[in-house]
Amino acid sequence: MRKSWLVVGLIVSFLVIHPEAYALEPCPECGTVAGTIAVWRTKLKTEGPKSDKEVVVFLEPATHKDFSPVDGAAVMDQLGLVFIPHVLSIQKGTTVEFKNSDNDKHNVYFLYDRTGETLDIGTKPPGVSVFHKFEGTGVVITLCKLHLEMAAYIIVLDNPYFTMAVIEEQTQKASYEIKGVPPGEYILKAWHKKLKMKGKLGHVTVESEKTTQFDIVITKSKYAK
Repeated sequence: MRKSWLVVGLIVSFLVIHPEAYALEPCPECGTVAGTIAVWRTKLKTEGPKSDKEVVVFLEPATHKDFSPVDGAAVMDQLGLVFIPHVLSIQKGTTVEFKNSDNDKHNVYFLYDRTGETLDIGTKPPGVSVFHKFEGTGVVITLCKLHLEMAAYIIVLDNPYFTMAVIEEQTQKASYEIKGVPPGEYILKAWHKKLKMKGKLGHVTVESEKTTQFDIVITKSKYAK
């Protein structure tokens, strides 16, 4: 089992799209937001293709700002009756290729967490991909109608100021870093499929060519306030 997880892990590392993959304009005056993430009063499973290790950390400007959709691309595979990666964070406007690397038909079916709406983008045979452009923000639960045990999460964000952190098994902690952030006031948020960010929203001030430190605690909903 550990060997199969290792193979899946290598594939995940290849497929995960980081914010740095988006073509950002040079910003020598930009700053960085960094810190740690700690799991509190619970423990997360961090092994296996459907583990709970991924945390998406992202920034939203304190005052409203419009961001144009990007012409980005990402990949989510279906292999061994598992979506790979299990969590994918992208900017709105990104087109995701859903591959089928199994020897059986697969379906791709979306459940939009915010509205409850659903969308079936098709069933394809082995070796055939289906594509979808994500133009709205939010959490999209990704399913396969043919294999009900399959599920993944696509986090569609408004701007490129986000990153994916991975919780370590023994310490139940992770570190994160968001680079290339223009100076200004931001609200920092964290998404996890089971846990919530503890306390109030994080208000951070980004200064030119400096690193702003902000540590995060995630926990069960009943402890989050």
